Amino acid sequence: MQQTPERIQHLWNRLATIGGFTYESRPGPRSLTGWQGEGRGQVQIDDSNADERHFIEQGEFQLQNGQIVEMHNRFIWRKTTSGIVLSHGRRGEPVFLFELIPTTDGLWKSAQDHVCINDLYSGELRESANGFELTWHITGPKKDEHLFYRYFPDNS
Repeated sequence: MQQTPERIQHLWNRLATIGGFTYESRPGPRSLTGWQGEGRGQVQIDDSNADERHFIEQGEFQLQNGQIVEMHNRFIWRKTTSGIVLSHGRRGEPVFLFELIPTTDGLWKSAQDHVCINDLYSGELRESANGFELTWHITGPKKDEHLFYRYFPDNS
């Protein structure tokens, strides 16, 4: 298994190759959001800040009832000495989600659950042959959400 600095650099380099994504949202039994469906789209990488990689995502999400919703997200990836932090860009400001720490070969897990108001955020990233899968779990009084992203290069 690679040492942590090499694994961090390997994933950091892989982030720069991403050009598209698929997305699936599955609410758990305690969810009150009803946000269930599948989506897909393109990722534009903004590397203008050397310490961060911004994923500017645009696509469509189809709810279980067939309604199509436009998706627009900005996710901010930042290297640390122990892993890679993922934040969500909201109204121009990064909102911390979790820090992913390398565990076994190709697997990264959130260092700890992150509390946001009443909700807990955690994540897991698994590298694949040509990209990676990112799974989020959000739990709270009204949330029991499971989000599944698959990121891949432009040509996948």
